[in-house]
Amino acid sequence: MKWQISKVFRFEAGHRVWKQNLTYGRGADFTIGKEIPVNKCVNLHGHSYVLEVVLGSDTLSEQDMVIDFYHVKNALKELIDTIDHSFIIDKADPMYPELKELAEKYGALKLFPVDFCPTAEALAKFFYDFLEDKLRAVGLLEEVKVIKVVLWETATSKAEYYGNVL
Repeated sequence: MKWQISKVFRFEAGHRVWKQNLTYGRGADFTIGKEIPVNKCVNLHGHSYVLEVVLGSDTLSEQDMVIDFYHVKNALKELIDTIDHSFIIDKADPMYPELKELAEKYGALKLFPVDFCPTAEALAKFFYDFLEDKLRAVGLLEEVKVIKVVLWETATSKAEYYGNVL
């Protein structure tokens, strides 16, 4: 893409990586001979997320832009407002039925149910797909592409999703 722009969003949310198990899977060999730490991310916890979306185009609009930042903000505003201060939970998580019941009973737990384990990687793809669908819905997907989505969970940990652009 000749031109790229990016827009950054911030939101607070909780989640739990209910599938985390440090004793096997990719990278587990790094812990051979070491004491395995507790699987911290299976606990309910939260992050101050930073989301960056990068869009690109080989042409500029009649206003000499890839797309106005205002429109990028509006494309994601409702989703960001909905997910902000929520608890992101996989519907397949064994805790989901009970947390849903508590949320309905007390109204003080804002759930954001998803169909995947809410890792940083899976959430980055979720935001990518959402923005791509928004562009498609208004007929812009041929002119404007989602290049990547970067999701920071902490100041030192991020996930990036590139889709099919690269």
